[in-house]
Amino acid sequence: MQLHIESPHFEPDEKLMELVRSRFEHFAKRYDRIGDCSVVLRKEQSDVQKCSFIEAKMELPKSTILFASEQEERFEVALDKVIDDLAHQLRKFKEELEENR
Repeated sequence: MQLHIESPHFEPDEKLMELVRSRFEHFAKRYDRIGDCSVVLRKEQSDVQKCSFIEAKMELPKSTILFASEQEERFEVALDKVIDDLAHQLRKFKEELEENR
């Protein structure tokens, strides 16, 4: 799995980058046919609050793309939700592959 992490307009600290890497490497252990995985980290500020936004896209066989995005106050919380969503989608994909065999 090739992991690409982008963070336009801000420089994330190494702790956050390592957390993202470790959480997404877990997917490679679950399913070894994941192609590219792109993660975008953004900080958005409104008049009311600061928001941390994460979106992730994973490419799988059969031209399947899994996508998840979340917006929370902290990156860690948004990352947990994105990981959970992608894990659910990956589980569904693997179940469909088993049914079609």
